[in-house]
Amino acid sequence: MSAYIISRVSIEDSKSMKSYMLAAPDSVEEFGGEYLVRTGEIEVLEGNADYDRIVVLKFPDKTQALAWYNSDSYRDLRDQRWKSATAHIVVVPGEK
Repeated sequence: MSAYIISRVSIEDSKSMKSYMLAAPDSVEEFGGEYLVRTGEIEVLEGNADYDRIVVLKFPDKTQALAWYNSDSYRDLRDQRWKSATAHIVVVPGEK
């Protein structure tokens, strides 16, 4: 069953985040993932959107999603993101 990683990101260092955003897709693809949403164009319909970007990644399954997130190939990028942004990230299963 597919799994999705959903991120809400508040950018603090736009130059560093730009570098991260250019490099991250290769690591996602390495684990069979793909971007479904990657945007700063957010229109709030309910509640508050106190973040700058939303990213939705689709992976073949939760195992692959977690393998990517915890991988050596993503570790340096994740560290870079931690230094340049604050994020709320979850992994959820797709519909059966």
